[in-house]
Amino acid sequence: MLNSRFFAITFILIIPFLLGWFWGWDSVMKSGNQSYVDGDYDSAFVHFQEAVFQRPNNPLSHYNLGTVLYKQDKFRMAIGAFQTALLNGNSSIDAVLYYNLGNAQFQLNDLEGAIRSYKDSLQLDPHDVDTKHNLEFALQLLKEQQNEFNKQQNQTSQKNDTAQAEPKIISKTETQQLLDQLSKNENKRRQEILKEKLNDGYRREKDW
Repeated sequence: MLNSRFFAITFILIIPFLLGWFWGWDSVMKSGNQSYVDGDYDSAFVHFQEAVFQRPNNPLSHYNLGTVLYKQDKFRMAIGAFQTALLNGNSSIDAVLYYNLGNAQFQLNDLEGAIRSYKDSLQLDPHDVDTKHNLEFALQLLKEQQNEFNKQQNQTSQKNDTAQAEPKIISKTETQQLLDQLSKNENKRRQEILKEKLNDGYRREKDW
């Protein structure tokens, strides 16, 4: 009886260790990678999230979580995962991390952030063709955006200058309406002032 009880207690105590062995970090990562390859990103997310829970200081855990978040179009969360992985540090994958970080930033139209990340990636891996291509593309888009912004600013400035240069013309209908309104109020003095302004021409104050 004592032996049976001892065996039962021992079995209960080793259950967590057995679960850790069967569903340890390596196993969870392997399952997550398989789900990722199969295109089951929801399942991959669950596995990689478990990997982060088990090894929060392991950059690979956060890196894999970031890749599946990117596939789910959760770019802002993916950026957080990649940045966390970089903070934990692992020179062997930092170049790839910066590359993926740049791609996530690019998806959010953070071109300046993407450019910085691509440059950081190239410092670690100067010969990566994909990173060079994405950097050139991001630089070109940023230049086009800046040119378009400057063009719109110039057009707005020209419109404002034109509006200031051209006097506002009051139509005969508007003039008559104003006179009728003043007449109804029996304000003869305001009628005289309005007539004087119409004779002199309407002028707007300058906006300096």
